[in-house]
Amino acid sequence: MTTVNEIIKDEKPLRKRKRRNLSPIGQKIDCKISCLQKGYLSEDSRKQARARADLANLRRGLTAGPGERVEIWHLTQVDVSDNAPDEPTREEFAVHVSMTLYAAHQQSRTKPMHRPAEGLGHAAHSVVGYGDDENPSARARFDALVMSSTPRELRRHLRSFVSLLRAKEIPLDYGMLVDDIVCFQRPGGAKAVRRHWSRQYYDFSSTDGESSETDSTAEDICSENSLHNSLRNTKE
Repeated sequence: MTTVNEIIKDEKPLRKRKRRNLSPIGQKIDCKISCLQKGYLSEDSRKQARARADLANLRRGLTAGPGERVEIWHLTQVDVSDNAPDEPTREEFAVHVSMTLYAAHQQSRTKPMHRPAEGLGHAAHSVVGYGDDENPSARARFDALVMSSTPRELRRHLRSFVSLLRAKEIPLDYGMLVDDIVCFQRPGGAKAVRRHWSRQYYDFSSTDGESSETDSTAEDICSENSLHNSLRNTKE
């Protein structure tokens, strides 16, 4: 059986990308999903069975809210403060959505569907195409996703779009996705996330040939100051 590392080695992106620095929650989810993926694609039958069971449980949480499925608490747990509100925090929502979406994405696939540095915009470009090669149906799904105005709407459109990525076996970086979902929920965050996905989609590059988001962090992308300056410049 082909190992995960061999699969990734054989399927490198056309142009090497550097991954955006992840937030602590993004790093945590990257680690969890990487472990799940390694187990799922493992030749060790016990590790594979355990990962398959975890992924099956996560898929049952696709339509549930954070914390509603006790069997996935160990996979979606997020540290919260003692004075956290009764409703899910931004991080709890983002982690639950990202983990359950990965489980759906990886189902019945023998290639790793979580791949570092493959942002949502990059994945969208691969499935939608560009110019004369554009797929109108896929473009419509992506447009609906990008124009989401609420977290619930974003979650619904993400699920639809991930099903398309799964059908085409196009991977996604779920560590970056969880950071995007957290950012989306902040005041003004949706605009920052859309701009971020747009840059990925058209793969804007700096003069040294690396991705223009190379040195960005999740906090940089969605910092209050960046948002304020961006909105101010837009008005001007």
